Amino acid sequence: MMPVDSRAVSESLEKYINIMLEDSIFFTDLATGRAHPDHVRDVFGQFYLWRNRFHRWFGICVVKSAAFGEGVNVPSVLNELITCLVDEIKGDHHGIARSFLEALGIADATRISALPVTDSYAESFLRCYFSMDRSGDEALAALAGRELVGPSRNEIILRALPEHYGVTSGLDFFNLHADLETAHFQTLWDVLVRGTTTDTRKLIEAARLEIWEHITFWDDVYTAILDTESKLVS
Repeated sequence: MMPVDSRAVSESLEKYINIMLEDSIFFTDLATGRAHPDHVRDVFGQFYLWRNRFHRWFGICVVKSAAFGEGVNVPSVLNELITCLVDEIKGDHHGIARSFLEALGIADATRISALPVTDSYAESFLRCYFSMDRSGDEALAALAGRELVGPSRNEIILRALPEHYGVTSGLDFFNLHADLETAHFQTLWDVLVRGTTTDTRKLIEAARLEIWEHITFWDDVYTAILDTESKLVS
């Protein structure tokens, strides 16, 4: 039987996240200090560009939600999505992210150009879950899975940047999400499975896929930056 309790599911997915992070080229090089500082700066610049479009993913979940009266959990789902967005706006996460980039040496974030892999990842959620054959419950599960990546990912970042790259300021952005994203996952998941008709296995599959997509995004950006530099040198 597949687990449906948010705590049991989060523990299972967190194990998967840790395996993915251990296998990640970028996070391995970051954690050990092997990644060049310029490459680290450029990777986080792309992350910043993606995150500026992240709010659109919430919009897809709203669009794919059932009409009032057709799903017992619709008001709770919308309320939780609103809570996530309010946390984002009131917490000035965008401003804090800009401060982080400045600490990395990026004085003008408007001069960062998006790589094709960044554009592709930013649009991936929309392409996948706007489709008529994907349910709103699957979109919510995928969004919850991405939220759950944050704490383990941020732990590596917060340890590696001061230790290997001398970055000790501007890290508030990653500290903010230490507990918040896990809480968002558990609340979204509990709301999601309450009255859903979607097979739990599909929900967990959607969460795992988005976890894979998110960590792979960092590796794809890192690889693209390394490839570009290699071509310039040759």
